[in-house]
Amino acid sequence: MITDPHVRAHNMIVEVPRTDGVEQPVLVPGNPVKLSAVAEGPETRMPWVGEHTAEVFHRELGLNDAELEQLASDGVISAPTADQ
Repeated sequence: MITDPHVRAHNMIVEVPRTDGVEQPVLVPGNPVKLSAVAEGPETRMPWVGEHTAEVFHRELGLNDAELEQLASDGVISAPTADQ
């Protein structure tokens, strides 16, 4: 479907640049509503899996950095990376 010329011609699949060092862009569904003042695709990228884990655990569970580091070292969560 993503290679269909009609899908491409009508921007039903759009490319979003990656921020994690991978050069190949992410393909996402485009906006099906075609209006002159409406973007064809997302104006911001979607979050990467686990990107907001630390923020959510801080805010919702009240965990501190040491507790998050312990969870990461125990393999419960992935350690956040520098680009997240």
